Amino acid sequence: MELIWTKVSWLAFAYAFSFVGAICYGIQQTKMFARVSAEEEVMTRYVAILEGLPKMKGSEKVEEILKDAVAQACRVEVVGVSVCWDFAEHRDQVMHALEDAEEPSEGQAPDQSGIFGLEAAITNRVLNGWHVHLPDDAHGHGQEGHGDAHTKQLLQSLETTSTAYVVFATQEGRDKALETAKASGIQVNGATCTLRPDCYAPEGIMWANFHVTEAQRGGRLFTASVNLLLACAAWTVLLYIPYAYYMATFSYANGDEPGEFSESIFVCLVVASQIGLFVVSSEGAKHAAYHNEDQTQKAYTVMYNAALILNLIMDISLQAVLSYLLMVGVGAHVADGRLLGSLTNFQEIFESYPIQKSVGKLLFKYCWPCTFLVPFLAEPFVAQWLPWQTAKWLVGANPKIKGENAEKAFELGEMEQGRYADCIFNVILVACIPFIAPAYIHLTFGALIVSHLYIYCFDQVAVLRYKRKFNFCGSEVHWLGMQLFAIPVGIFAAGLVFKGNQMSGNDTLGSGYLGGYQLWGAMAGAAIVHAVLHLAVLEFFVKGCGASSSTGKTGAGYAAAARVNPATHFSTNPVYCLRSKHVLGHSPPQVMFVAGKEHVIQANPKIGAYYIDSSASSKIAR
Repeated sequence: MELIWTKVSWLAFAYAFSFVGAICYGIQQTKMFARVSAEEEVMTRYVAILEGLPKMKGSEKVEEILKDAVAQACRVEVVGVSVCWDFAEHRDQVMHALEDAEEPSEGQAPDQSGIFGLEAAITNRVLNGWHVHLPDDAHGHGQEGHGDAHTKQLLQSLETTSTAYVVFATQEGRDKALETAKASGIQVNGATCTLRPDCYAPEGIMWANFHVTEAQRGGRLFTASVNLLLACAAWTVLLYIPYAYYMATFSYANGDEPGEFSESIFVCLVVASQIGLFVVSSEGAKHAAYHNEDQTQKAYTVMYNAALILNLIMDISLQAVLSYLLMVGVGAHVADGRLLGSLTNFQEIFESYPIQKSVGKLLFKYCWPCTFLVPFLAEPFVAQWLPWQTAKWLVGANPKIKGENAEKAFELGEMEQGRYADCIFNVILVACIPFIAPAYIHLTFGALIVSHLYIYCFDQVAVLRYKRKFNFCGSEVHWLGMQLFAIPVGIFAAGLVFKGNQMSGNDTLGSGYLGGYQLWGAMAGAAIVHAVLHLAVLEFFVKGCGASSSTGKTGAGYAAAARVNPATHFSTNPVYCLRSKHVLGHSPPQVMFVAGKEHVIQANPKIGAYYIDSSASSKIAR
């Protein structure tokens, strides 16, 4: 207790430094995003979202109908309309048709003999995860009579959703249309539609998800949350409780401690739980069927962090209870000589050295190497090497996988923004150390620094060498990360209250000015007040820095932007690309954008396709 003032001073510095640093970092990043958006030619300047559309059949030229309706209502030049179709149930057929358009079928595929039953099911699941769609002979895919006519029939059977993207020739035209629609709306087949601006790049739009409404998405998110709770409970009950019970019943006589095998089991349990929660969170975010990849990543980040925090609380609480029962059973004493079992106040028990040491040691093991190191060391093998080896085996063993499908099997993965969830949880763990296990501060912070240096280097190499693309449509996920950083800083505030209360008392446990529910309420209040303050500063101060740093540059026009951006609201829409050829009769038709194959896109200014790959054009010139 003589040095409690050093802990309080350190916590005060850590809190102030973290808060001020977070705000300064937020200002710098917000200005950077605003500057890049202002200087680069981005598609969102020329696009507005048309909502409230009535149901229309694919047999109609819906794109031309909507284009004329918007142009007449707003008196501006419209490049075109990209409609969001309800094709979720026909997604595989649509992708098959696109693949056939890129690489015509070579007749009936050879029989997949020798692969059946469970092996075939596992193979198909892996291939579907890679978006490898093998021909299905039972349905006649790839056989004569099921080519363009079948695709056209499929397209004509589809229906529109209530949403479409309207592309304008200029930014001024888009702004004028927004004002006009705000005043009087846009009439389409008797329905009054609205226009609103869009902030997401077309490359991240998930066109197959527009059939899901906001109300339906709420139900899907509830289901995902329930699944996360069940996953946490199942892991704790089925795996962690047996391990914790074994550790609690271990004989610690004569200084004996569990061996390295027990430590290895703990590492495996923690890593396995995080992998399981990652899978459940990822599937839950995808099941929510957001309209954009950034929104999906935001949902994943929130669910994954919430699940990890809940899992941490359950694990630490269970271990603390078992450790307490064990130490009471062996007659452990606290600093003033009293038996630990004689303490009746939770605050006294929590502040006692035996409990602080036990929980602190467990929390440090949870941090290092379980959370900070092992998952990231395994990532190169699990995320890069293993998929490549699996693809090598499948392509070599299955004669159906050839051409475009073989390329997809060996295709590199995409870098996602889910790394925010990993880093935020690591920082949350570190923030818990000072008032739960202050003796481990230097070890934990050192481990965090080493871990994040490795993560930074690994991600840089992965993005530049082993990822197909790294697409983020806007700053929303980054903004969420800055908001979530209020959690660890709030924990610092709660820890400052806890240690400050200890400093106000004497050497007796629980002798601080605040006690019992007053102390816990003050800690919770400090964390909540900081969270409110943190979010308010971000919203009303940091966000404004982005607007002030914008140059106010007006775009040169959609044509100029489309010449340098192969991913447009037309080329990323799979149904539009098929309708361009089979229904709308464009020549040349719109080609689907595929990262790494920009050279196959053909220009057709009449339909808003302006992009010409520079490398392809230079080869033609030579």
